Amino acid sequence: MNRSAKNKKFRQKLALALALGITGVVVVSFGLGNYGWIRTIKMHKRQASLKRQIMVNLAHNEILKREIRLVRENRLVIEALVRENLGMVKPGEVSYRFYSSDSLNRKR
Repeated sequence: MNRSAKNKKFRQKLALALALGITGVVVVSFGLGNYGWIRTIKMHKRQASLKRQIMVNLAHNEILKREIRLVRENRLVIEALVRENLGMVKPGEVSYRFYSSDSLNRKR
């Protein structure tokens, strides 16, 4: 081979290497950059998770709104809550408390 053929072959290899390098840089930057496809996929998953959590929270809020409405409008509900949470009894009533055997063993 003469010198110009070797030079031409070298230039072709150099151009191919340069093209592959630039392609690699572009692919990596699209894949790993701030707006790359890997980050985009992660953000879409996070968005879907947050939307599910919002739906759960909205349902829980509706339940709490119903409970608030019951407490405000129904005196029997208030009485039941006071009895349950504060252990209050009406005059003349007898209150019994039952403990599990596990709780008795822990107290000792």
